[in-house]
Amino acid sequence: MIAFDLYKDLHRAGVVLSVDGDGLVVGRADRLTDAMRADIRQHKAALIQLLLDSSRTTHRLLAAAMRRCDHFNDGEVAREQMRLDVLATPLHLRQDLLDYFNEINQKDRP
Repeated sequence: MIAFDLYKDLHRAGVVLSVDGDGLVVGRADRLTDAMRADIRQHKAALIQLLLDSSRTTHRLLAAAMRRCDHFNDGEVAREQMRLDVLATPLHLRQDLLDYFNEINQKDRP
């Protein structure tokens, strides 16, 4: 099982992963099965790398979303809602959303 698939399975189960320093933090651990715990231990380094990569993607995604807001001259309320919507997007879907924003932002260029 690769880290990405494991992350998606954990997400569907309601488990929240984050990185704290060099460690992996597991939120909602009460939802873990023994098999999930074993998979997390086995793929811990890859999960940490996935989360770190996701953080970089999220940074680029927020910038692309704000460019979209700029295109429509959105005010601060709409911009904040866009930020919240982006951050509510599951990690495994953020790259797809970034690709979408980049594509439509590219089309809008003169």
